Amino acid sequence: MHKTLRALLIVFLVASGSQLAKAQGEPNYHVIIGVFAKQDYALRFTDKANQNGFNAQYAIINPSKPKWYYVSVFQSTDKRKAYAFLIRLRAESEHKQAWIYIGKAGEGQPVVEQKPEEEKPVIEIKPEEKPVEQPKIDSVKVDTVAQKPVEEKPVVEEKQVVKKPAGKPFIFKMQTAEGEAVTGEVHLQESTNATQYQAFKVNEIVYVEAPKNARGNYVIVTQAAGYQPVSMILSYREPSPETGQDGEAIIPIEVSKVKRGDYIDFTNVRFFRNSAILEPAAQNELDGLVDLMKESTGYKIRVHGHCNGNQDKEGSVLGSSTNFFALEPGKNKIGKFSAKELTTERAATVKAYLVSQGIAASRIDIKGEGGKIPLYPEGGTLGQYNDRIEIEITKR
Repeated sequence: MHKTLRALLIVFLVASGSQLAKAQGEPNYHVIIGVFAKQDYALRFTDKANQNGFNAQYAIINPSKPKWYYVSVFQSTDKRKAYAFLIRLRAESEHKQAWIYIGKAGEGQPVVEQKPEEEKPVIEIKPEEKPVEQPKIDSVKVDTVAQKPVEEKPVVEEKQVVKKPAGKPFIFKMQTAEGEAVTGEVHLQESTNATQYQAFKVNEIVYVEAPKNARGNYVIVTQAAGYQPVSMILSYREPSPETGQDGEAIIPIEVSKVKRGDYIDFTNVRFFRNSAILEPAAQNELDGLVDLMKESTGYKIRVHGHCNGNQDKEGSVLGSSTNFFALEPGKNKIGKFSAKELTTERAATVKAYLVSQGIAASRIDIKGEGGKIPLYPEGGTLGQYNDRIEIEITKR
């Protein structure tokens, strides 16, 4: 493992330990390098990571069904430190698809059952009542009518019926050949040329309604950052011989990682449609890049901007605005841009944000690639993911 990453890991572990004790109610940020359905796979992967100098451990930190074993190399309640570690991990190790799991501090840890405190009986002290003197009444015979007690009818508790969603239950089990679970989505289409699709999360139970075509089939297309898309046919009538404990059909999908060189992968750095303005979720990963470049002053990078297709687009760029993560129509420059111009502006926006955070402009080059390097077919359902940036490390 890289010396800088090893030193940073030691510092972060000390900091994360003190913060975890500080506030058990705060969100906890886990840097995950692998997720496995089988405990044995998770154990072997953890041992391998520890042999490479990490302080890896695995746990079921998300107790939903089905159970998955998450292999973590770092955790903290400090979001900034977690993302800084994540970006350095992607840059300096083989774990290019590491990601952040956000949960409550203490998740995945054994829960200590606390005995309830014994409640002492409360003695009610009634105020002393003075006897009230009743006036004397001449004896009058009163006919007493015997009253029957009111018979209480038993209360029948109505059970609430939970209505299941329409369709059949499925689990789209997406993982690598080594058994590592992969985070992403599957898109179900009526045909390969369909312009619409239904998106479902993988590795959890989802309900799918029957297709409308006469064949009774869906086309499945996977979408997972850093992995090659996979296309396959799903027979709705006879989906799979393997079923889960709740009768759900389990659809195994094996995916392979995209081959990359000296690049840092980003999963959440996205732009508003046809614009060079970043979505708010992009800030966490970019802040991680800021911290990486501040700690490793020898780093120089090139920001590559990409878009979906090479046609001109009506859109917006920063203009006079200094708000990198929100649209400001009064300040943004609106017009028609070529693919080359738009992607150059996207790379320039990222550079401007890094410079605003204290990174020297001389350490950052930019390049607009237009739409000439797509990850997915332009007209397909995954074409939107061609709108992205990539960070190339040009000098360490």
